[in-house]
Amino acid sequence: MIWDNALLVGNQVLILFLLIFVGLAARRFHLLDEQGVHQLTNLLLVIITPTVIILSFQTPFERTLLLGILIAAGFAVLTHVVGAVAGRICFRHQPDGRRRVLSYAVVFSNCGFMCLPLLDAVLGSRGIFYGSVYIAVFNIAQWTYGIILMAGRQQEIKLRRALLNPGTVALLIGLPLFLAGIRLPALPTRVLEYVAAVNSPVAMFIIGAQMASVSLHRITGPGSFSLAVALRLLVVPLVMLLGLLLIPLDRVLALSILIPAAAPAAAATAIFAGRYKQDTTLATQLVTVTTFLSILTMPLLILVHDLLI
Repeated sequence: MIWDNALLVGNQVLILFLLIFVGLAARRFHLLDEQGVHQLTNLLLVIITPTVIILSFQTPFERTLLLGILIAAGFAVLTHVVGAVAGRICFRHQPDGRRRVLSYAVVFSNCGFMCLPLLDAVLGSRGIFYGSVYIAVFNIAQWTYGIILMAGRQQEIKLRRALLNPGTVALLIGLPLFLAGIRLPALPTRVLEYVAAVNSPVAMFIIGAQMASVSLHRITGPGSFSLAVALRLLVVPLVMLLGLLLIPLDRVLALSILIPAAAPAAAATAIFAGRYKQDTTLATQLVTVTTFLSILTMPLLILVHDLLI
């Protein structure tokens, strides 16, 4: 059973990576340009992902699910705290601009683009249900601590943007519907399902297209670079895995916490680096390398979890 689960996860991750290569090929053969990638990203963030989140909350109310939401939120906060502490300790001697990018990549995972498709494939709607809570915490942390980390000044923080973004708005719509036991009519539900169905391919196409323009030939400071990769893909998720082993949880809830914690560096690493005049080359390289390596590390961590529980 455990090895069957590992094979299932490995197959799903492989499928996602094949979709990534489709996006990469589309960019290399000029079927997608920078503007097209930007438009797809906006479509995914503003329409598709919120639709997936809202649909995941179209489930009958159970007290155990409500408790699971609180547990998922607590572990999501803890994951970001662990990443922040690790980055602060490990990169304190790095030049300021480099330190900011390395630390950001350790703290923030690609929980939206990479995790929702994987959670859906491996755990179904219940996985997205809990994963949406992690994304809400991620969004708040990204627009508060993430900005402090990259910009170095608290004046840049806009609380309204931290609290009101597509991910948190979708949660604010879906959660009350879940708590009140309200089910959407069949027609709008069907429309939402059609929109949600394109989440995985669109997200993977975007990642692949972003990778197409990245050069990995010249990675400066390979020691600190490798350390950041190890912290993001192994150290932080292993700390979370230890916490999950200490608290007996349902497998779906546990993996809904572990998978976002084990995801590669957030695509926003490169976006924020460019916005705040940091090292965009380093940021893009971190996103690319961690994404490629996660095809091995994510299934491995899930296998370790299943072997130990």
